[in-house]
Amino acid sequence: MLPPNLSKADLHLLHVFTSVVDARGFSAAQIELNVSPSTISRQISDLEIRLGMKLCQRGRSGFRVTEKGDLVYRAVQRLFASIREFTETVDGSRGKLVGNLSLAVIDNWVFNNHSQFSSALKRFVEQAPDVTLDLYSQAPDDIELAVQDGRVSLGIGVFHKHKAGLIYETIGFEKMGLYCAEGHALFTKHSVSKQEELLKSSRYAKRAYLRERDVAPISRELLSTARAHQIEGIAHLILTGKYIGYLPEQFANVWVREGKMCSIGAGQFDQPSPIKLVRKRGADLNLAARTFEKLLMNQ
Repeated sequence: MLPPNLSKADLHLLHVFTSVVDARGFSAAQIELNVSPSTISRQISDLEIRLGMKLCQRGRSGFRVTEKGDLVYRAVQRLFASIREFTETVDGSRGKLVGNLSLAVIDNWVFNNHSQFSSALKRFVEQAPDVTLDLYSQAPDDIELAVQDGRVSLGIGVFHKHKAGLIYETIGFEKMGLYCAEGHALFTKHSVSKQEELLKSSRYAKRAYLRERDVAPISRELLSTARAHQIEGIAHLILTGKYIGYLPEQFANVWVREGKMCSIGAGQFDQPSPIKLVRKRGADLNLAARTFEKLLMNQ
């Protein structure tokens, strides 16, 4: 068992463990840690002895985190987040913008030309050049989990299923359109009445990260044999010419301009999608996070 007062050696071993889990193996982690896989293996063994438990399985069958290892991983994430918070709170008390700002944003949002995120980030970097930025592009469920675990301070995305312990605030909207691609029966049918007829036999690509039946009523009547956990996955399915599905308008325009994709129903199936800022309830944001939040909300 680890002592009440963790030593620098203990913290180092815990850092090695989290790096291995994040990299999903010893070989992949050696790049970040800059040591050999054999050294990493020895350090993980030392940590397992210190904790008195098996943290991961490794061998010919591959790398796998044990159930206890997963609990330790999540606890270490919270520990490191607390250490960062302490350091940043001390620096923030002096009014100095230093430390770390960790943000998670929905994947493919970079295509949204109307997003206030980029301008807010630009202004933040100008005001806080000494702050280290960690920026993640993730699916909505992963963003919420990262905020809950304290791995990121703020998340930005589309969240239709609000989770307890998180605070959500709408910062804008994104237009979602129903699309099909070249090869689909709907692609060459421009008559709205004909499109509505063909819709009944179309396969629908579901978005796994939200309640499709509530968000997109049209999906209730359609056959669905595929779902994706990121918006890019929906685009892949649509581009097969076998599915229809919802995409952000700015993202879909990449293929619409090339004539590979088109909107269905002349916009009648479009849905406004709220973009929300999410943070952990009861958590004290550091000065860097508070500054970025203010810049984002005042766009």
